[in-house]
Amino acid sequence: MTSVSLNRSYDEEITRFIDYLLDTISTTEVAYNKTILEKENFYQSQYSSSYKKLINQKLQQWRDFDENETIDVITEKELSEKESESEDESSPEDEINRSTSSKLPPKVHVDLRQIEIQIDPVGQCERLLQFLYHCQQHYPHFVDLYFHTLNHTIRCSNEKINTVALQQIARHLSDGVTNEKQRQRLIECIPGKNALATVSKINKPIYATIQTLLVTNETGIVSPEDLDILYPYRARFIDLQREFRDSAHYFIDGDSFLLSIAHHINVDLLSYFGNTLHVIYLIERILSTLFNRTRQCNYSLLFFDCHHQFYQQEKPILSLIRSCLIAHLSKNIDQYKSSKVQQFSSWFDDDYKAFAQKEKPHFVFYHDMSSFDLKLDHLLSKQSLTRLLHIYRLFGIYHQYYLNCHAYLMNKLALNDTYIKCFQVDFRRNCSEPRIRKALQIRPAYRHVTNVKKDQWIQFERQITDDKDLRLALYIKTIKDLMEMKKDQFEEENLLRLLSPLLILHVALLIRLSLVDRHLPEDLPSITFSSQLSQLIIELQQQLALSVTAACSSARSCSKVADLYDGRLFAFTLYQLLSNVSFDSDTMGIFSDGLLFLEFSTDQNLFLEITKKLVEAEHLTFSPSLARQSTAVIKSQQITRISNRFIDTCLQPIISNVNNTTFNFVDPQDVHLSRYEGKYHWHVYKEVGDEISRVRNNDETYRNSTKYRCRTQQQQRFYAYFTLYGNSLTSRDVRDNHLQIVLPTVSSSVVQTESKKKEKPPKKVDLIRERNKQQKMADRTEDEAGQLIAVLKLLDEVPVDNYARAIDILDAALLNFKISSHRLEILKRKFRFQRKYLQSLRKKSVLTNEENASLELLQVNYFATMSEMANIEHVDDVFEKKTKYLEELIGQTPLDREEWYRFQMNQINSRLPRRENSKPDQRVIDFIPDDWQVKFLDAVDKRQSIIIVAPTASGKTYASYYAMNKVLKDENDHHGLCVYIAPTKALVNQVAATIHSKFGPVFGIFTRDYRVNMDSCRILVTVPQCMEILLLSPTHQQWCQRIKYAIFDEIHCMSGEIGADVWEKTMLLINCPMIGLSATVNNSDELRQWITNVERQRAALFGIPTPRHVCLIVHHERAADLNKYLYSNRELHPIHPIGIMNSKQLVTKGIPKDLSLSPRETLQLEDLIKTKQTGGKCASTPPLAEYFSSSWIIERSLCNEYSKLVHDQFNQLIDRKEISVVDSIITSLQPMTSVNFRYPEPKPTPSLIVDFIITLKEKNLLPCIVFTDNRTLCESMAHSVAMHLYTMEKQLRETKYKTQLQELRNRLELAEQNRQKSKPKKILKSSRGRRHAEDDIEEIKMAEEENKQILLSGHEEQLLNGILDEGTLANRQRCDGALADALLKRAHVENPRLVSYMKRGVAYHHSGLNNKGRVAVEALFRNRYIQVVFSTATLALGIHMPTKSVAFIQDSIYLDALQYRQASGRAGRRGFDIQGHVIFIDIPLSKISHLFMSSIPNIQAHFPTSVTFLLRLLHLCANAKDVNDAINRSLIALQCSLMSQSSLKSQLIDVQTRFHCLFTLDFLYRLNLIDRQGGLIGLAGLLSHLHYFEPASILLIYLMDTRLFHEVQDQFEIITIFAYLFTNMPWLITHRAYEDLVQHRKVEKLNSKLFLAPISKEFRKRVDSYNSIVKEVYGYYIQMIIQHLRRSTSSHKQEEVLPFSSISFAQTVDYDNGTFEYRLHHHYSQQMQNPTSISPFAALSGLTHEKYMSRYNPIIGSWDLIYDIDLSSKVVPFIDIDCCDHTNTAYHLNSYAFDFYQHGSEKLLMMENWLNAGDTYNLLLDFKMILASVKTSLEVILNHELKENDNEDLTMIAPLYRTIENVHEKFSTKFQRQYPRRNKI
Repeated sequence: MTSVSLNRSYDEEITRFIDYLLDTISTTEVAYNKTILEKENFYQSQYSSSYKKLINQKLQQWRDFDENETIDVITEKELSEKESESEDESSPEDEINRSTSSKLPPKVHVDLRQIEIQIDPVGQCERLLQFLYHCQQHYPHFVDLYFHTLNHTIRCSNEKINTVALQQIARHLSDGVTNEKQRQRLIECIPGKNALATVSKINKPIYATIQTLLVTNETGIVSPEDLDILYPYRARFIDLQREFRDSAHYFIDGDSFLLSIAHHINVDLLSYFGNTLHVIYLIERILSTLFNRTRQCNYSLLFFDCHHQFYQQEKPILSLIRSCLIAHLSKNIDQYKSSKVQQFSSWFDDDYKAFAQKEKPHFVFYHDMSSFDLKLDHLLSKQSLTRLLHIYRLFGIYHQYYLNCHAYLMNKLALNDTYIKCFQVDFRRNCSEPRIRKALQIRPAYRHVTNVKKDQWIQFERQITDDKDLRLALYIKTIKDLMEMKKDQFEEENLLRLLSPLLILHVALLIRLSLVDRHLPEDLPSITFSSQLSQLIIELQQQLALSVTAACSSARSCSKVADLYDGRLFAFTLYQLLSNVSFDSDTMGIFSDGLLFLEFSTDQNLFLEITKKLVEAEHLTFSPSLARQSTAVIKSQQITRISNRFIDTCLQPIISNVNNTTFNFVDPQDVHLSRYEGKYHWHVYKEVGDEISRVRNNDETYRNSTKYRCRTQQQQRFYAYFTLYGNSLTSRDVRDNHLQIVLPTVSSSVVQTESKKKEKPPKKVDLIRERNKQQKMADRTEDEAGQLIAVLKLLDEVPVDNYARAIDILDAALLNFKISSHRLEILKRKFRFQRKYLQSLRKKSVLTNEENASLELLQVNYFATMSEMANIEHVDDVFEKKTKYLEELIGQTPLDREEWYRFQMNQINSRLPRRENSKPDQRVIDFIPDDWQVKFLDAVDKRQSIIIVAPTASGKTYASYYAMNKVLKDENDHHGLCVYIAPTKALVNQVAATIHSKFGPVFGIFTRDYRVNMDSCRILVTVPQCMEILLLSPTHQQWCQRIKYAIFDEIHCMSGEIGADVWEKTMLLINCPMIGLSATVNNSDELRQWITNVERQRAALFGIPTPRHVCLIVHHERAADLNKYLYSNRELHPIHPIGIMNSKQLVTKGIPKDLSLSPRETLQLEDLIKTKQTGGKCASTPPLAEYFSSSWIIERSLCNEYSKLVHDQFNQLIDRKEISVVDSIITSLQPMTSVNFRYPEPKPTPSLIVDFIITLKEKNLLPCIVFTDNRTLCESMAHSVAMHLYTMEKQLRETKYKTQLQELRNRLELAEQNRQKSKPKKILKSSRGRRHAEDDIEEIKMAEEENKQILLSGHEEQLLNGILDEGTLANRQRCDGALADALLKRAHVENPRLVSYMKRGVAYHHSGLNNKGRVAVEALFRNRYIQVVFSTATLALGIHMPTKSVAFIQDSIYLDALQYRQASGRAGRRGFDIQGHVIFIDIPLSKISHLFMSSIPNIQAHFPTSVTFLLRLLHLCANAKDVNDAINRSLIALQCSLMSQSSLKSQLIDVQTRFHCLFTLDFLYRLNLIDRQGGLIGLAGLLSHLHYFEPASILLIYLMDTRLFHEVQDQFEIITIFAYLFTNMPWLITHRAYEDLVQHRKVEKLNSKLFLAPISKEFRKRVDSYNSIVKEVYGYYIQMIIQHLRRSTSSHKQEEVLPFSSISFAQTVDYDNGTFEYRLHHHYSQQMQNPTSISPFAALSGLTHEKYMSRYNPIIGSWDLIYDIDLSSKVVPFIDIDCCDHTNTAYHLNSYAFDFYQHGSEKLLMMENWLNAGDTYNLLLDFKMILASVKTSLEVILNHELKENDNEDLTMIAPLYRTIENVHEKFSTKFQRQYPRRNKI
């Protein structure tokens, strides 16, 4: 190889390598770092010139990009300014008219070469500098290149690149620079003092950090100010409930968890040195909630000494709680089968690394300390917090980069039964190992338990012979240790001897007292401890913590170790000792034992004497009692009594309950004036119009058009769209007939014999039909005979030894032969060729890869031929008559039947024939239904409700269309309706198009965007939100009563995050049989039981004698197997599902119920079970020859039964916890590993995806959908594939077709010359001129005849100007050409780039794509024109997109078990594919394991009501024509929720629902929204329209009523108010970083503000006023619920039980009369004297109901209450305007809505506000809809007031309307301009 070619090879290698590293779109940070460490062979000196050349190219590329980007930003700003100037020049109506009347622009040709995919220069620069930094540390020849690049980036004109370069210098310095020369070079890169003025504001903090590092040269703890500079991150606040639920395992950091809860707003660890039990109780509440997600402990709680060392010397109660918590959870969670608490020295030591490698955590969950105030924190010093902030930043980085797991933060954790919201953090930079190691060094001052301490405890424990409570032993040992420590300190020793009896008394009381008796009154006297006494108690707690740790190995019970100190009880006891109180005999017994062991003397007046001595020595000082804040009895709060028939029926059970406290009802008239305090006095309900009327009505649009022609054209376009769409859905797919195997059936003679028995005398018409049939058969026989001759002639032309060609000819011929005799003739000839071909291959000693593949394919084909021949010939015993062929096929003589069946399972595999139902069903003509499908047809005929759970593409949707057809053809009811409820608008349009194709224009559509034919249709297709609107609309009540069937598609969406409760409410409100469809429901039995109970309740209320039956149909068998593969290096490597799993997790979680194995996978597993198993404990499966002996061929359903046996056998190993055997099996089934196989393949995504698609094409595995969560990546990959095809086509034109193209061009030139010659001359009017013209015309005709010989054919035209067949993946021959042309033409105007891709057979699909683009992609893919689609999850849910293969690229938190099953279910089309294929391209193996092992989730229940839902029910019942129907449906909605089905929660939910209704009525009355009869008044209608945005909408109405918007005139302040109410996206940012960013944006005047401005005083005042009403009403609501539940429950002991460990702290209360304990129980305990809502565990911190409500925070919920009641914001409509967490720390909110209002740019929101491309549109659309709804409601009210001439209300409404209208108009205009054609059809 020459030096030039060698250099070129180096350049290419390095280019590919660097491109992969700098691909910020698809190469993750983890993969980037891993590749850098692995590719050491790329860092040799011979590559130096290549690196330098490439890096200079990159620097130039960034400079060019920066120039273009600057122009783009200027254009963006100018556009924004122009919009602001012209926004008043047009109205929305004008926009609509322009959009409808505008004509299509001319067709634009898109050149793929001109399409540029955006690069990320900042991200690339950051990665390049990190890469060079790593290289220069190990390879000296990189040093100069590193500093060269650093110098260029520092001086770059792009400020963001400057920032990256400065951060790199800071990071370099922070790691420590030992080389003085390098240090000097770094200093030279830093801007000097003279250049400092040019440093931007945003970079000055980085510059300051660099200066600090230069001075200190420290590599230890980093200050909080420098953390974000050295280790930047991005965080998103999202719902992660699926991650917590589905993860096989995750880690929780115990130290940060403890510190987070210790800072809880209701926890008091300062008063009297705190308590241990309250924090542990709260931790158990959270752990229990996490456990209940899966009913399995899928997490480990980890404690690290390296964390503890930083707060050990702080408040000693923290260390004591830590020790108690570790001991408690380690000893008391055994009920969950395994210890989930682990303790390590640090997370960088080998033990932890081994543990993490074994457990393979999916993510780590911790608190990063950033929300705690460094200056004002009450538990931790600034120094400790600084160290913890640093260590936890490194902790997250280490787990992300070194352990490859996600990092989720507890900061602002919002946790309940339906969601888990927290921050997901992504660190942008790694940290070096030396820096981590140095930061984690354990300090010498750290006190830890040594083995000596543990031995001392063991010796001490032997001295205690009886089984005393461990807590007493701990106190005794601790006091003895303290005595030993103080023996040389006389004063302190004496004080300890005085204190010791009191400490023993304290632990005796902890042991004796029941927990409820320790709920002490709030007005405790204040006790002050001297500094000496305080220090002694501190040392006691510190020493006690060490004792607990040492005692962890104790054999004694640790059940109560969580309750080791109670400061308030200790202080109260000291106060009572002054009165010389006596104690219970049991207490004194414990006390005496303790003193005896300490060798202390006991005296009758010991306590009084000790107390007096302490007081006299001023160690104790008692102050008078505090002012009493709570009364002895609950103050009976007044409740406004609202009454009507619906309300009285709903509330009757709780009002008439004799066990309940009597409510203090007051007449509404008595509180009439107070409700108007500070609010506007509305007299009547302000009509705002029907919610349905707000949705654009296309029918009216057509009718209102002034021109008939225009109206008709609009309707024609609408139905043309659905015709086109419907055709794409119902066109037949391309069947994969390749190697389809026929299952031999019973002989025809038998069939004839059976049929003769049932024959009846034929009718004349039957005879005619039979004659016609016979004639057609005769004609076909004659035709096929001619074809047979032609085939034989064709075979004669094939060379004798070209067996493959002969077989191909015969395979093609077989498609045209139907006559059995002719098929048999062809098959016999084919079989002869196959035998010869097989023999020729077997003769070869060594086969190539291609020959091996041919041999495998030939064996399957041989088997298929033999099977069909046996079927036609009716061979009854193949084993006897065809033995030699069987022996020949498997290469074994004599034939072993066991091997024969093994061959079928291994080689035939998924192609094993299935026994299909051969009995047609007259009810469906499109297909022959399976048995389970017959069941749902029968159920529809009986008008039953049906729940169908079956795999994707299994045919469950036929049930819905059959139900529609039944409704349409019901002769007894020509007005009956069928409703189809789909989860997405895309699915709505698809179903509507299918209905149009099947039944014609009988459908209507109702979504939030538009409605059409809604009132006149027979089948309505809608989304659940709109269906709920219809069901709650009084004006559509009669319409709803016409519904005969309701179909709910994808019912697993009931478990969604936001708005999922609407599914449940809709199912309850509708009164007709329903069909529920899903592929992913785990608790279908529970769902059926719920619907059954609902039907019973309906029957009771509506007087129906027999409730509807509910039919459950569960079908798990897929029609096509799913083969799973890893893709790497142009190969697909099979994955066995078991081989990717983890044995420990299998034991914990078990095998998912829906796991299915192919025949080959079954055989592999069964062989390994037999091989690995020892002892024969499992029942072995029968031999294959025995199990399948009934037939020579294995039928697939019988094979599936065998697979279940093997599955059960493997489950037995798991149940018996034979870990070693299971591990051995898993290891043997793992994906192949070799030197040449590396997964994932480290390759730039453009070339990787091109290679992948080529591989699929070669293996005949197209079409394929490639799923990713990244929109940009979708478009980038489509571009890469299209460019590859274009480049290949260009090369072919320059080589293969060059000569042919030149000939074509010559012919065209000749044709052009002839055309020029034959141009007609000007025709003269004279007769002579006319004669010459006639001659010219003759010449033209002759020239045209000549040109006909020159003109191009279609193929030649394509070769010259079109797309070559080799240059496209599009299936242009086998698709519907007319449909493809129509769709491409329709999509081209708005999507020219996409259409250019589609013509290459490639496309992308995501929610940002407009409707025409989406429809074209979907339809052309179904039509098989498009072969590859790169898509986000938009194609995973419900959309009909069957495909042969599905691939996943780039991991994402959104790729969870549910999405994986939905997406992978697209692969394998029923009736068209024998098997589907699922391929992982670069998904980590741990994530694949997570996807395989995660079970299908259960459908989750939701609380049945909310404030606005009750308001809407009141409106329905008050205005409905059929009052009984409205009331009954409303009662069912409230009383029959899915949540109430739980046996554990039924009573709680029933009580809470009714109480909530009672108090919400009072709340609504106070807000002037209902009258005394429950009728709506004032702005209640506006509130009901905003029910999606509860509770912010309630506060909005309150702000309107209190005239805030009359006082605020500034539009930016108004938009800020709306943003605070209706956007909730907190930033995770430190105070310093916040100040820096705010200052930077002020100086630089950037586009987005990022953070919402602080709220005004008037706004704050009204929010506080509103919240005070909420707290007053719902605080009493909480009290009354808990009081009711306590009185209804026979035992209260559950209140004293820890929620997770179930440890009870209840004791017998038979205290001796008159003792301290007796008085506590009967006189002081707040639980006994004044039953409260507060848990006795929380009462240990002095929490009362009043304090709880004064600090109320919805994020805390019911953590501190006795019962776990739902206190979500929809139940208690409290508004946390400051966005606080459980520690009362406020978070800044993202100002994206405000910023869009200013600049109107989606691009700027994504760049500056960090919004995801997939979220931005929906977030802005929601905000726009809020403004539109408010504006429209006020407009309706205003128009009504103008008609009524009500001047008083008019003065209130008019200015309010003008204010909102202006804001809405500006926001809407910007929105329409940003998204002009997003959802247009």
